[in-house]
Amino acid sequence: MRVRKVMLFSGAVLFSVAVFIINAATRNIDLGDSAVVYLRSVFNLLAFTLIFLLVQIYKREHPSAAVNSLSRLAVLSGIFLAAYVIVSLLPLRGFKSEDMKLFPQDYLTILFSSVISIIAGIYAIATVFYLKDLILYKRKKTTARNFWVMVGLFVAAAVSTVTARPLEETFLSGLLSGLAIVMIVVNSFRLAWIAYLPRKEKVYALLYSLLSFFGFLVVLIILSVSEGWTQKGIHYYSPPLFVFVQLASTFGAIYSGMAFISTLFHLPTAEAFDRKQTEISSLHNLSRLINQVFDLRDLAETATKMVTEVTQASAVWLEIIPAAGSDGQSGLLSVRNIAEEDIRPFMEPAGRSLRTAVLQSRSMLMIDDLHEDRRTRELPRLRTAGSILIIPLLSHDKVIGVLYATKEISYGFDKDDTDILTGFADQVTVAIENARLIERSLEKERLQRELMLAQEMQKRLIPQQLPEFPAVEMKAVTSPALEVGGDYYDVTMVDERRAALVVGDVSGKGVGAAFYMAEVKGIFQSLARIYPSPKEFMVNANAALLSSIDRRSFISLIYSTLDTVSGEMVIARAGHCPFILVSGGKAEYHRPGGIGLGLKGGQVFAGSVEEKKIVMKKGDVCVFYTDGVTESRSSAGEDFGYDRLLAVVEKNAARSAEQIREAIIHAVWDYTDAKGYHDDLTILVVKWTGGGRNKAGE
Repeated sequence: MRVRKVMLFSGAVLFSVAVFIINAATRNIDLGDSAVVYLRSVFNLLAFTLIFLLVQIYKREHPSAAVNSLSRLAVLSGIFLAAYVIVSLLPLRGFKSEDMKLFPQDYLTILFSSVISIIAGIYAIATVFYLKDLILYKRKKTTARNFWVMVGLFVAAAVSTVTARPLEETFLSGLLSGLAIVMIVVNSFRLAWIAYLPRKEKVYALLYSLLSFFGFLVVLIILSVSEGWTQKGIHYYSPPLFVFVQLASTFGAIYSGMAFISTLFHLPTAEAFDRKQTEISSLHNLSRLINQVFDLRDLAETATKMVTEVTQASAVWLEIIPAAGSDGQSGLLSVRNIAEEDIRPFMEPAGRSLRTAVLQSRSMLMIDDLHEDRRTRELPRLRTAGSILIIPLLSHDKVIGVLYATKEISYGFDKDDTDILTGFADQVTVAIENARLIERSLEKERLQRELMLAQEMQKRLIPQQLPEFPAVEMKAVTSPALEVGGDYYDVTMVDERRAALVVGDVSGKGVGAAFYMAEVKGIFQSLARIYPSPKEFMVNANAALLSSIDRRSFISLIYSTLDTVSGEMVIARAGHCPFILVSGGKAEYHRPGGIGLGLKGGQVFAGSVEEKKIVMKKGDVCVFYTDGVTESRSSAGEDFGYDRLLAVVEKNAARSAEQIREAIIHAVWDYTDAKGYHDDLTILVVKWTGGGRNKAGE
């Protein structure tokens, strides 16, 4: 682009120098209609075409707003006038005129005629370009066509004088110039840009259009009336250029004058237009903030600030109404230009307060005169409150907040204020709901992370692998109803040949139950080796839990020791489900006495706990489980129950411990129609296969 500009500039200079050389060489020669006249006109046309392209590039690289374009028109006319005056004051010999022809008296006259003519050409081309920007603003289908028809008439009127003598006025040129002026008037009504200017810019536009009008008018007068050598110099340099400059100046004068008059008529409505623009901008900004800002206080601060700016309210505040189920206390999210103690009279929660009226009616309330209205005349008089507008924020027909705005004067709010505040209230409602949704989403995500962490913790509490014994098969499974549950099972060695088995169920589900489960694991791991008797273990475990467990919670537990050599099992139960023993192909429930851990302490608990001793024979099966198995429900709402569980275990007793476990799971799953479990589910299957000693140890 830079190379192109250099080439265009160099070409324009080259052709301008060529014109100067021709003029200097033929200073005192009457060229008439010779080829030299046409050659000079061609060089002039090429020079100003290149200047036209340079100005076009400059305008493309430096776009300007409407007011800036108008100010540059004033500057252009001022620069040309200044150059014209300076050149006119030079002590030159000027021109001698004969038969409407001009003959320069010296070479300096030729030089400065060339200079002022080139300046005039640049001025005319730039004027047309800047006016083009204004005319084509908010264009219609015919706008561009009308503009280029006018420019075409400019060029045609100019070209028609190529063969004319410098001071000669031809009929064709006059006719085309007249048509061009008609199109100038048509284009001068294209003033759509004025309506979209804010008040401050309208004032500037008024000033710049007035300066431009007088600037172009003076240029036009000088070109049309003056008999000075400078005006003759442009005639001498190029009659087509003189016509083009004259028409461009006429265009500038008429358009600037029309712009001045139109701006003058638009000034009374400028304030209303500015307000509408501010309203639109504020609503747009608030809409944008809805998707960017999720803090309720930040949103409220922005909203009250915008309301203050748009409505010129003296005070604005925003109250949030808590959602159902909260503590019921309202809160002021944002207060602007008023003390909180001055707000209280408007927001008394009881009686016939304005706030109560709005909450009950769920509609806008406007008090035009706070000091005279019967509803508010008893309120303390405030300097910032002569009238008030209160708008509820409605979401799904529920009031989630209230927007208040006051003005110092009575009857301060009009329909425009109510419309814009209603629009703001709708946007603020969306913003508050959006922020609440985001807050709930973040809270849900936080809880989800906590649950996942608790789930991971629970997985680590459950044994990853059970000990293996030559004479015993053990298989277990646990499945929480939620991400985490309160079921627990574990197996550990208490000495060289005895294993301790435990299955527990904390009342409730979720994270709270999981934490109690973790506590039970710690108690089991620490007490199992200290107290070999299941009853002693239960009594001491209950004592440990009693001081920490919530009074609304309890833990059911079944605990057993198993001699992995002899097959002797000693079992104690604390409020837990009865265990199943399959011996000789017959399955039975066994219910040793005992109340749940954490319900009672001392002798009450110790007296309730019983031990059950059994000796397992080859093929015997013992099943421990939680109530999630028996309480699993079908689609009809019926529990799986103890009878079905007993039947499944008895039917599959001859199979391996793993197959028995899977049979129970599949039976429950099929019964619930694959809808999952309503409670935490845990199963521990022990099958005595007989013979040998423990090879796994702990």
